[in-house]
Formats: sequence, C-alpha cells, structure tokens
Amino acid sequence: MILVMDESTVRDPRKLLPTVAYFSMEIGLDSAIHTYSGGLGILAGDTLRAAADNVIPMVGMTLLYRKGYFRQEISADGYQVEHPDTWNPADHLEPYDHKVKIRLDGRDVWIQA
Repeated sequence: MILVMDESTVRDPRKLLPTVAYFSMEIGLDSAIHTYSGGLGILAGDTLRAAADNVIPMVGMTLLYRKGYFRQEISADGYQVEHPDTWNPADHLEPYDHKVKIRLDGRDVWIQA
C-alpha cells in the first residue's frame, strides 16, 4: 500500500484508512432494490450507511438475484405459496465495465460490479 500525504490527508486523516470490503449474502440499500429479505439485509445496509455517514471508506459486496426474492402468502389450506418478485436491476443500478473471471467447479465464472 502506498500512502500519499498531501494537503487533503492532513486536513482529514481518515483518508489514510484502508478501504473495507464488506461482504454479505444480502444488503438492504433501498426497498426498490430487491437484494434483501429481512434482518441480515437490514443490518448490512445499516452498517454501510453508518460507514458512509462517518466517512469510513467501505464498499459493500452482495449477490444480485435477477428475479429478486419472492413474495409469499398462506393458502386457504395452510400451505405457503411463493410468487416471483421480479425486478429490473438496470432501473436502479449502474454497472461498471470491469469484470473478473474466476474458476469455480471446473468452469469460468465472470463477476461484475
């Protein structure tokens, strides 16, 4: 790691902090972005919000389910019925051009942010 001491880092020493990569299976950023279903996602979203509010350099990484999670209801006979909760990520997120290829279970998998 190379630390550059310039006028801006003298004014704000938090710029010397390393960037934290926060990985979570789900992150609740906005109710319209269907990347969470409950407690874990809310907690992860709150953690990222607190980091942003305190100017802590942090990036969140989660899975993007193109079909979102699902909505559920209980049928008249007491069974759970799932309904797809589809959404269009392009309506809410802007993809980066950078991709990374990893080898997983004998095949190449591309990861994109």
